[in-house]
Amino acid sequence: MDHTLNTIIMKKITSKKLLKYGAMSAAILGASSATGQIVYTDLDPDQDSQTGDAFPFDLNDDGIDDFSLDIFDAAGGPGAVIFPGINGSVNSSNGFIGFTAGNYTYPANLSSGAVIDGNATIVEGNRGDLNFYGCAYSNSQFCDDTIDGFIGLKFVVDGNTHYGWVRLDLTGDASNMIIKDFAFNATPDTAINAGDQGDLSIEDSVFEGFDYFNNNDELTLRASNSLEKVEIFNVLGQKVTSQLLNNQTETIQINSLESGVYFVNAVIEGRNKSFKITKR
Repeated sequence: MDHTLNTIIMKKITSKKLLKYGAMSAAILGASSATGQIVYTDLDPDQDSQTGDAFPFDLNDDGIDDFSLDIFDAAGGPGAVIFPGINGSVNSSNGFIGFTAGNYTYPANLSSGAVIDGNATIVEGNRGDLNFYGCAYSNSQFCDDTIDGFIGLKFVVDGNTHYGWVRLDLTGDASNMIIKDFAFNATPDTAINAGDQGDLSIEDSVFEGFDYFNNNDELTLRASNSLEKVEIFNVLGQKVTSQLLNNQTETIQINSLESGVYFVNAVIEGRNKSFKITKR
């Protein structure tokens, strides 16, 4: 059987079929650690994609989609692929951990905890075939009803290289894909482990009653316990503000920040709670 994308006419993805996590209730979590700043996105609910659907996703929430997971229909059956770009386009700087066999490229199906960094074999600027025609091609690694498969990702923002992952389920016939979550390390050139969500201690009781309000000039934090510290990072993982605190209600001036998306890390009793804000 000829495994050639040129023989396949991919469906044009209509607005009804274009599925973006930005339209959903996606929880953005960040946690600073010795190994960097992990920014985690939980898709809630999980994104259920079927034949004809495309799911472009933006790891660092800068308004530019970094990858797209697509399921298309063709004469030989559904095919599930990942593009380092969106809707068939390719970003030559982005890529995934995988390999080349013949004229085609395949993402590796990573296990939880696998190291994702520059030491891995990364395929850049090419479409990756997860599962073609119900795994008619032996090099596909997402076969036989994959549950919790991880794809290791590499993408470039303003000249800086970042590593991340996306987790998904895929049926053996490639007709249904469930995308669950994804994350990246906001510190450039720093490894991340597949499945690493950062410090999830944000559910700890010390943050019970925590709330925040952003009026574009000031960021107000309120908590039941005294706040100890706040740090603000830009989408490149660079710390732009750091301030020691000692009250239950604190106000941080953000009027000097440039417009854009920022990740705020608040600390109470050594515990971290991180969230995203937008400065307009």
